[in-house]
Order: sequence, then C-alpha cells, then structure tokens
Amino acid sequence: MPRKVLLYLFGLMLAGMAFGTWAWAQPGGGPGRFEDKFQEVKRSQMGPALGVDQRTVDKLIQIDQRYQPQRQKLIHESKSEFLRLRQVMEQPNPSEPEVKAILTNMKGKQREIENLKQRQDEEEMAILNPVQYARYVLYLQSMMREARSIKGGPGGPGGPGRAAPLTPSSPREIPVGRQGPPQ
Repeated sequence: MPRKVLLYLFGLMLAGMAFGTWAWAQPGGGPGRFEDKFQEVKRSQMGPALGVDQRTVDKLIQIDQRYQPQRQKLIHESKSEFLRLRQVMEQPNPSEPEVKAILTNMKGKQREIENLKQRQDEEEMAILNPVQYARYVLYLQSMMREARSIKGGPGGPGGPGRAAPLTPSSPREIPVGRQGPPQ
C-alpha cells in the first residue's frame, strides 16, 4: 500500500480516536477527570503493548500532548461551523452564498485536521518501526473501544452521563500475525 494512503488511513483513524477522547473529557480540571485517568492507563500499558521502552512511550505521549490543543481547537471550530450550517439550513430559503461559505470553511477545517494528523503521524513514525507503529494504531483503537464501553451512555456501565472508574490493568497483547509466502 503506498505510504500516502497508509498515512491517510492511519490519520483518519487516529483523528476519529482523538475526537472521541476530546468528546469524553469531563468539564473541570480536577484530578479525577476521565481524560487524566485515560492518559495514566495509556502511559502504563503502551510500552508492553508496543514492545517499546518507557522513554519511547513518553515521547509518543509528548507528541500527542503537543498536537492535542490545536486538534481540539480545530474540532471545536469544525463543530461550530456544522451547527451554524444546521441553523442556516433550517431557514425556509437558505442563502446559497452563506451555505457555500460555511461548507468551504468546514472543508478547510477538515483539511487542517488531516494535515495536523499527518504531521503527528510522521513524527510518531520517525520514532517507531513499522511493526511498532501498526501496534500503536491497533493499541489506540482498542483503548478507544474500551473507553467507550467504560464511559457508556445513559444507563450504561457508568450510569447516566457518568464515567465508570478507569483503572490500569495488565497490559494487553496485540497479536501480530506474519503471513508466509503464498504456497
């Protein structure tokens, strides 16, 4: 698979996961925030899951933390544009120039998010080999699934709108199968 396509796919997956993390963050800056616990679990499990040392884990977390504020800002702006579009489209006769301007802004935000994600992916790929990077992508995906199941929705495991406690557990192994030459 060409590298650009691979980067694009990984970028889309990680952008979606990043959005999920941002959306789950609870308001308030207290030490019990879900996002803080999520980061703590990530820090403790990532090394064994990827087969890397703690220094590499810390570098990956630093990269993510460096991009996160800008990513959150772009996501927030994108959501605001979407809400604005909905408001305009609820009018009986929406203004075509206004709709076009909003759509242009939304596409621009999407491109900015993709470019930001690509830069982050390139930094991460610079410190990981391809197998470690693939494990990293799979690890982040499994963490997001686990976070969704813990956070739950109304009536879910965390109760109405509340997150269940997230505690570090033993690292999970991510199977990496190697295919032999075709026979």
